[in-house]
Amino acid sequence: MSYSGYLIYQGKMSYIITIFLATLGAIIGITVSYLIGNRFGYNLILKYGKYIHFGPDRYNKTAKWFDQYGNKLLVFAFFIPGIRHFTGYFSGISRLPYKIFARNAYIGAFLWSITFVTLGKVLGPQWQKFHHSASKYLGIGIVGLLSFIVILFLLRRYKTSLKYFLNNNITSFSTRFFLSLNRIKIFIICLAVLFLSMLIFTLGLSEQYLHNEFKELNEVSIYIINELFGDNWSFIMKRLIVLQIPLILLIISMVSLILLFVNKRNLILEFLFFITSIVGGVIFKEIITDVFHYLKPNAGSLLHFEFPNEQSFMSIVVYGYFVFVLIRHLKNDLFTRIKLITPILVLFLLLLIGVANIYFSIQIPSDIIAGYTYGAAWLFLNLLLLEILRLIQQYKTFPNKRTM
Repeated sequence: MSYSGYLIYQGKMSYIITIFLATLGAIIGITVSYLIGNRFGYNLILKYGKYIHFGPDRYNKTAKWFDQYGNKLLVFAFFIPGIRHFTGYFSGISRLPYKIFARNAYIGAFLWSITFVTLGKVLGPQWQKFHHSASKYLGIGIVGLLSFIVILFLLRRYKTSLKYFLNNNITSFSTRFFLSLNRIKIFIICLAVLFLSMLIFTLGLSEQYLHNEFKELNEVSIYIINELFGDNWSFIMKRLIVLQIPLILLIISMVSLILLFVNKRNLILEFLFFITSIVGGVIFKEIITDVFHYLKPNAGSLLHFEFPNEQSFMSIVVYGYFVFVLIRHLKNDLFTRIKLITPILVLFLLLLIGVANIYFSIQIPSDIIAGYTYGAAWLFLNLLLLEILRLIQQYKTFPNKRTM
């Protein structure tokens, strides 16, 4: 696909026609595999499934899960080598309705085609040098997104089991403690999963930084952004940079603080964690920077780059805490849509701010990614501790209360 994009750059092929034909080919291939699985798969399971411990009962449970949740993964399956070759067959074997299969699989086919064709077109003369690295990091990003979606599905699917585990398999205090939880239990679990994910990610980034493994990532990212965004984007990029200056971050922090005072619930505890998250974040960031400077004193000294980047770190902490306050304290049904769409909009905004920093060569990609990752880990840790302490406080005040 990316080589086809390279031929488009050379003027030997049409961009629109190439995407159309690539999508059509992918659609035909996965549809044929779906029809084969649908026509022959179930009979094979009835006849031979017992020999591989996949009899009709287990098949029915798997098919039910796939029909309810797994079909959504078809959108991303094309991006995972090896997996995309089997999703069509399994969709057919599980008797997934064709309309649902076609909707998700065909969208995935289009996204896969346009992504890699465009990648080759954007890389242009540097295709041979960068296409492998670009595809690798793109694949890592897709797998990361897919993993996040799978975690959400599992949390939703096994919500009852998680509640049972928390209520019956921890210590006596923890058992009594979690008995006071309802919906907030899942919120705490999600925060814990997000924190652990970010912690693992930070450890991986730290290892790569200390072993000088970011060269390819930085070169590919800078090249692609420079090719995608020309001089016409300068006006927009300048406005995006403004959104991470200290004054704007201070204003957003004050808005979050005002919302906390308006809410008036657990005010002292909320205020302490607000200070810990924002002010403590600055201190934590300086400690991390000093540690990396000690371990690698000459890194970035000529270009004044820093790992992790301070602006990115504080941006995700401030914007993230603001989103948390909205989600946690806006109770009116009129704000439901705002609560759902705000995290997505903020994540997209932070992505654009990071792109703007690379566009103007203010920071290199690896430092920005590290800033966002370390900042997210710090934010989720504080929010997790806040929610746990809030519940302990409520339990002491209302020991028999079971709702929030």
